[in-house]
Amino acid sequence: MENNAIMKQTEELNEQEENQSQSLIKADDLMPEIGVFPTALSEEQLEAATEKARQNFFGSSGIFNLDGIVMKNDTVSVIINDRAKEHWVKGNRFLQIGKLEEAVFSFNKAIALNPQMKDFYLGRAEAYLQIGDFQSCIVNYRMASSLDPSDEELRSQIALTLYIQGQSLFEMKLYMDALEVFVQASEMQLENLHYHMRSVEVLIALGRLEDALQLVNEQLENLKSNPELYILRARLHDHFSQIANCYQDVSSALALDPNHQEALSLMVTLASRAEDAKARAINKSLIGNLKSALDNINEAINNNPNKADYFVFRGTLYRKLKNFNAAIDDYLFVLDKVSTTESDTYLDTQKQLLLTYNDFAVHCYHKGFIEEAIILLNLCIRGEKQQKGLYINRGDCFLKQCNLDFALLDYEQAYELDPADWRVKIRIAAINNEKGLMEHQNGNYQQAEQQFTSAIESNPQVSQYYLHRAKTRANLQQMSGSQEDAIISLLLDVIPLLTHLFPGKSRDEILASKIVASARAKLNASLHPFASSATKNLQARGILTTNQAHENVDRNKDVQKAASDFAPCIKEADLYKEIVARKKMLTQEIRDSLHYRKPLLIDRPNISMILKPLANPNQSSEAASPKKLCQWKRSTDIN
Repeated sequence: MENNAIMKQTEELNEQEENQSQSLIKADDLMPEIGVFPTALSEEQLEAATEKARQNFFGSSGIFNLDGIVMKNDTVSVIINDRAKEHWVKGNRFLQIGKLEEAVFSFNKAIALNPQMKDFYLGRAEAYLQIGDFQSCIVNYRMASSLDPSDEELRSQIALTLYIQGQSLFEMKLYMDALEVFVQASEMQLENLHYHMRSVEVLIALGRLEDALQLVNEQLENLKSNPELYILRARLHDHFSQIANCYQDVSSALALDPNHQEALSLMVTLASRAEDAKARAINKSLIGNLKSALDNINEAINNNPNKADYFVFRGTLYRKLKNFNAAIDDYLFVLDKVSTTESDTYLDTQKQLLLTYNDFAVHCYHKGFIEEAIILLNLCIRGEKQQKGLYINRGDCFLKQCNLDFALLDYEQAYELDPADWRVKIRIAAINNEKGLMEHQNGNYQQAEQQFTSAIESNPQVSQYYLHRAKTRANLQQMSGSQEDAIISLLLDVIPLLTHLFPGKSRDEILASKIVASARAKLNASLHPFASSATKNLQARGILTTNQAHENVDRNKDVQKAASDFAPCIKEADLYKEIVARKKMLTQEIRDSLHYRKPLLIDRPNISMILKPLANPNQSSEAASPKKLCQWKRSTDIN
């Protein structure tokens, strides 16, 4: 029986397969007729063919008739939406009475029934916010915002929630998590400064001060009217020892709010630091540690760049360190900054500036930059015409250039300012002497005699001036004046030397000394062979003729006869008196020479060495000129 039943079922299945295959064959046969594949097929034909094919496949089955189903779905949607709103209303009630978990459960049901309603997510977000689940709250807010991206108020709420979450994390000292949340909040509302400042605070707590400073700089580029930002950046600059930037930020904050208490307090602190740094600079400069003093005064200027006397002090340090350009810049800055020209600061700065120009000129002079030295001295003289030292220095520069006329004019101007200064007289005398030598060489003896006279009037202690005038007067046939000058020159040169070599001895004592006798013997010994050899050479060459020899013999006889007939014309007592009188006269001359003797240290310029012609044409002028012409005036001498 069981086998029969199985066989019967098998036959039924085979019949069904045959019927289905026949139906498929019929459908395939109909395809070309209904035109499935042609492209020029209208919508009506397509719908009719589709319906016919469906009937061929499924017969009278209404499984694919969806009109009734759609109508039923609309009815169901209305029911679902109403049910979702009931859960939403129920969740709001639970939220109002503080049953937060029930509220979340109700909002979950509402969202499950209708996930496209923004208010459902907002309600659940509020419930999570009151619970303290900030992450879930933010997620719901973001889902609500995705349903309505144009809602700016909702974005603000998200940013505020992020801020609250970040603050909570910050209080728990979870700084990295707090920073991430604050950054998200600030990105959602770029114009909200408070969110950015919380990020800065977290960076400071993390020790990332460079990042904090960079963030504050970015904010100040967009918002320059907030003094708090400047104060915050000032403190960061102070931490990094960027004192000048700190001062600028504090000044900017005070410019926005002159009564800002924190800015005023910081300014007082900076001023106090500046005074302390200046005091250290003064102490170090007094002990000669100029470089450390310069570092301290720079610190003072960074803390308070409005104090003009700081720049004056730094300029003085630069001048002592021979950094003249930096010193001049500081002094000019102070002169521009000080409005009152009669103030003590202005006058002191102007004086220091002139001293710097002078010292700079001296430095250029010793380095060989004469033109630059003259330019600097011109600036000095333009500002101060009553300093004789400036004229002396410029005259020395002209003298270095062998410009005697300009040098003489400057020396004469200095002499008018101080006629008692012997250094000016020495320079004037040296130039007049040199000009006299030039006139003498050119044959202008009258003018040369006047120049030498002017030199002697300015400096009567130089024997060479008298000797030069003696030679010139000899050419002018002024024999008495020439003899007088020659004797004065001898007295100035020889007698002071003898008195120096034989201190406390008279002339007779010097002549009677053993060293004089020894020197006379050496001189005679050296001269006798020379005279005898010269006579023999002359006789050998036949220069002396026979007549000349006879004349010499006759002359010798006459001399011998005159000597035998000689009778003394003065008695011995009178001779002694004459010797005593001459000794007194000689003693007086020695006293006069000692009184007017010249110093052993020659401090006048040796101009003759400058203009002396070179023996070798290939020799440079530098090699022929002296290394140091004269004693230059320093800034201390000018004062």
